Amino acid sequence: MDKFDYKKLGLKCGLEIHQQLNSKTKLFCRCPNELQGTKNPDFTLKRFMRPVLGEMGVYDEAMLTEYLKGMTIIYEGYNDLICTYELDETPPFSCNKEAINIAIEIALLLQSNIIEEMHVCRKNYLDGSVPCGFQRTMILAKDGCIELENGKKIGIDILCLEEDAARKIKTDNKINYFRLDRLGIPLVEIATKPDINTPIECRDAAERLGLLLWSTNVKKVLGSIRQDVNVSIKEGTRIEIKGVQKLDWIPILINHEISRQLELVNIKSELENRGLKATNIFKKSIDLSKALGKTKSNFILKGIKSGKQLYGINIEGFKGIFGKELSVDYRFGSEISSKVKSISGIRGIIHSDEDLNKYKFSENDINKIKELLEYNDNDCFVLILGYKKEIEKAIDTIIKRVQYAFKGVPPETRKALDNGNTEFLRELHGGARLYPDTDSQAIINSVENINRIKKALPKYPWDIIKDYSNKFKISDDKIKDLIFTGNLDLFNILLEIYPENPILIITTLLDLTTALRRDGKNIDNVMEKDFKSIFNLLRKKEIGKEAIEELMTLKSEQPHLSIEEIKQELNIESISLEDLRKIIVKKINNTINLIKEKEMNAMGPLMGEVMKEVRGKIDGKIVSEELKKELINKLEALK
Repeated sequence: MDKFDYKKLGLKCGLEIHQQLNSKTKLFCRCPNELQGTKNPDFTLKRFMRPVLGEMGVYDEAMLTEYLKGMTIIYEGYNDLICTYELDETPPFSCNKEAINIAIEIALLLQSNIIEEMHVCRKNYLDGSVPCGFQRTMILAKDGCIELENGKKIGIDILCLEEDAARKIKTDNKINYFRLDRLGIPLVEIATKPDINTPIECRDAAERLGLLLWSTNVKKVLGSIRQDVNVSIKEGTRIEIKGVQKLDWIPILINHEISRQLELVNIKSELENRGLKATNIFKKSIDLSKALGKTKSNFILKGIKSGKQLYGINIEGFKGIFGKELSVDYRFGSEISSKVKSISGIRGIIHSDEDLNKYKFSENDINKIKELLEYNDNDCFVLILGYKKEIEKAIDTIIKRVQYAFKGVPPETRKALDNGNTEFLRELHGGARLYPDTDSQAIINSVENINRIKKALPKYPWDIIKDYSNKFKISDDKIKDLIFTGNLDLFNILLEIYPENPILIITTLLDLTTALRRDGKNIDNVMEKDFKSIFNLLRKKEIGKEAIEELMTLKSEQPHLSIEEIKQELNIESISLEDLRKIIVKKINNTINLIKEKEMNAMGPLMGEVMKEVRGKIDGKIVSEELKKELINKLEALK
């Protein structure tokens, strides 16, 4: 059920999808397009970043915010995967033609207009994710669309081909660590028009785009597709939510963002009703370190003794504002705190709208703070604990963010959190960070090449889903899972080997694989050739389907062994129907009293006893059928 009246609110949403392409090499050099996982790097490199002017001669606000953070960058690289281009020591090579062709195919599936002459541009980043400080990108197509299941068409504003950034490993003591193996991998960025008007519609659009992308030659591994959601309402502004990792997060994040924007608009109205002005609300700010040198709050006392300062700011007439809930478990104070943490590095703030007892302040401590800050009952005070430079950044951040409360909702890029809320990441990027790349020539997309690609376009995934659902009586969700796990091609291969049971193939590729991975098995060791070997054995009736789990488990633990070697190690040998019947008759004769007592209800216990001897050697369905026949015959004989 809808949480808000989205039409009345004027909700507009747009999607930005980033998808890595599966070309053999990177976009502007010939290094392999391979990720190294947790492999230790061969070398490290330290860099410091500074903002640069864009083409229009101004600084991008988001870049200035990053610069204020004062971060150091350390890059980790690999000798066999990283060249001097990634380190910004040599100009770019020619653009990867294979990647261009994959991107053109995606653009054609989105019914977009291909740009005849592409120009490489530089998009500035100061967070350290690109060693040279900018990402090379080019517009490849415009003005396409994708049709949702309900028939609504969502416009595709733009499709860009660009290089991926380095992957962030960790942040430690004002140092960001990045691995360079992901840097330069070709990806497409697809931006929709703001045609999406409900959270569910946004989820559906993201799913359709994901299905379409994964039906082409893109990387089909965890993290290869990333999606950002843009959200705005009439009284608010555009907010970019980054790092939306799961489709089911989308409606929750949008509803929380609507709530946040509505409450920020309400705060604006409340401040106007109180007759406050943004220019004169900061009543007093003072260093409280000496005055609270004997505070009862242990962590404050410990901080002061370590050389930190305790600074207090009194905001006139702001009582209750910092404590106001913007969405579930998220308050205006949280809004301020996350921005202070991002820019200054100070982990949090304390304010008078919260329960100060949890910080172990004594009544005398609180009275002293109020007295020194000239606090009145309608005011709100904020305390900041940090080193001098951190304090200066924090105070500036608090002042600017509180003053913006009089305008309503600030345009920002925010990070998606697991609980459905978001936190400040940076100011919203603008066009000031983009300018032409003078190191790269224009790239021509010929009509002949576009027409060649157009003739070989794959089927739309929703058509595949419909066909498979009708043909194999498989649920739509299972077929979607095959596409999103990158297993659709493997399913088709295995279906040719073992056509009699498509459900077993799907269960193996999806459910069994997930269960084994959950049990800690390294299921990535089970390769395509191993699945083919397993289902060939099934086709030849050399194993039963019950053996699949054992074979996959041992293969995950001993990847150097072949499936045939594992079969021999497990002593799995097929048995004939004649031998099976002998085993069944023997079990029945050994449990004659049970059969007399339970008759056909003895089927369950007998099945368990027989399967102990024949599991994995013959199909369980055949065992069940033969056991039932022999049991009926025995019961007839006993009458």
